[in-house]
Amino acid sequence: MSLLSKNQFAFVLIVFAGLLAYSNSFSVPFQFDDDAYVVSNPTIRTFHYFLAPWEISALTDQSPTSYPPALRYAFMTRIVGYLTFAVNFRLHGLDVMGYHVVNLVIHILNGLLVYLILTATFKTLKEPPLPPGGSLKPFEIIATASALLFVIHPIQTQAVTYISQRFASLATCFFLLSLLSYIRSRTSAARNRRALWYTGALISAATAMLTKEFTFTLPVVVALYELTFIPGSRSERIRNLAPFAATMLIIPASIFMQQGSLSALDSTMRTHTAADVSNIPRIDYLLTQLKVVVLYLRLLFLPVGQNIDHDVPVSTSLLDVPVLLSFVILLALFSVGVFLYIAATRKREYPELRLASFGIIWFFVTLSVESSVIPLGELAAEYRMYLPSVGLITAFVSLAVLSVRRFSGLSEPNTKAIAGVFSLIVIILGTATYARNTVWATEISLWEDAARKSPRKVRPHQNLGTYYGMAGRLEDAKRELIAALQLAPDNYELHNNLGIVYRKLGDYDRAVQQYMIVIRLNPSDPMARYNLGNVYLAQGNLEGAIREYRAALAVIPDYDELHNNLGVAYDKSGRLDEAIAEFGRAVSLNPENTNARRNLAEAVKRAGAGPRR
Repeated sequence: MSLLSKNQFAFVLIVFAGLLAYSNSFSVPFQFDDDAYVVSNPTIRTFHYFLAPWEISALTDQSPTSYPPALRYAFMTRIVGYLTFAVNFRLHGLDVMGYHVVNLVIHILNGLLVYLILTATFKTLKEPPLPPGGSLKPFEIIATASALLFVIHPIQTQAVTYISQRFASLATCFFLLSLLSYIRSRTSAARNRRALWYTGALISAATAMLTKEFTFTLPVVVALYELTFIPGSRSERIRNLAPFAATMLIIPASIFMQQGSLSALDSTMRTHTAADVSNIPRIDYLLTQLKVVVLYLRLLFLPVGQNIDHDVPVSTSLLDVPVLLSFVILLALFSVGVFLYIAATRKREYPELRLASFGIIWFFVTLSVESSVIPLGELAAEYRMYLPSVGLITAFVSLAVLSVRRFSGLSEPNTKAIAGVFSLIVIILGTATYARNTVWATEISLWEDAARKSPRKVRPHQNLGTYYGMAGRLEDAKRELIAALQLAPDNYELHNNLGIVYRKLGDYDRAVQQYMIVIRLNPSDPMARYNLGNVYLAQGNLEGAIREYRAALAVIPDYDELHNNLGVAYDKSGRLDEAIAEFGRAVSLNPENTNARRNLAEAVKRAGAGPRR
């Protein structure tokens, strides 16, 4: 400790713990929605759309390589996050390591910001006197332990290891930076520094709101902090908080800029995910979220059973026992936060009470956007606890330190005992984080885990079947897709995927049956026509293949593989000129399509050699 100050030592500890816990995450492949957000996202392959975001609306949404509508609608409210992906892509393409390095740097930086926010907060509080023989101050324990627990807790893995959830960690980074800058602006002695910090706080707030929508709660948290920790007159507080309240207009304004309508705000939030497809009423979503938030609490204090796809049944009545019990638990927790806030104003010799009350209310405020009345596609997602966990971890550590200080005293033996207990917790949680990252190691291991934990949910079986198929494990793929169809027999996407597996198995008749079911369930689905054309091509039914490919092209004219396969069908039918034209269209749509480029070169070479015999 003689070579490093206590702050420097804490920084080194936080960085080292983060690197160690996530040391096995750098080779984790693109997972789940990473394909849409990164791999197949046209907006990150050029900086053009960041200068002209209104042009995104012209991108098509029918072909499998197109830009999904949900991502287009939310582009402006997440433009900063997309920009970081664009920089990653410009530097190293689709090499996953670069994306993971950035994600981990952001996460560790967030841990350091948590530490700095707490140490800055302590300057507004009167620290209890250090007892004789004591060496570690209560505030030092709280700051270091809170930051460490945040960095190494396994519930954060979805926001860190899952590349496209950089939106959550990056938005949290600007959120915390804004709060820290605001604290410095209110506590700095120099007037010019106060102005500089305040300007930085507003810029960070605006940037946060252009990274992810949950940062809409930032002005509320800043106001809560002001009321909890900073003395001042009402007029002074209004003067400082009013500009932050104005930043709440940024999200609706950015949506208006892109879509030209303020009414698009609601549709953007709902369309951004798949919940609206299921027509989940707002009240049912809210009732279900009571159970979900209790699940988050359980995962925070007992991180067992983590899952990328939690199975949470939709609830429709407050009188359902799980819903009612969850409501009671959350009401009790919120009441504790209010009680601690009141107690903190009366018992100023216990500043930990003020930190604990602020942390509990922080949890409810920061979770309110994603767990209230705005239906989101996933009822439960662990990354949503990333920012809210800061509050609860701080509250837990503060109350733990207060309990020891109040009932045992912070003598040398007790401070060593506290440090030992927290060190043990950090080691256990860090080990759990490392183990959870091994589950993310492959697409198959991730969805095997989900299918095992959510056996009655369609998506884990569907995704596992898809990845089994991509890995050549066709019998396993067939088993999982059939299991999914037993849960959702009218899901045309499942029939489509099962048809692909049957085609790869050489069972063309059953493949055709599956595609016919898709066409019956969803006559406008172009991919069923495309896949049916592939079966006909494999069978040698060239007329049937050409007919189906043309039908698909009428709906998705910009799918390069479709043009390439139609070119193959033309070529095998002896229609070389038409084949060359289709290969050329495929290459123009996707110059990286090596099959189309090779087919085009061979066809042009044969055409130049004269008529084929």
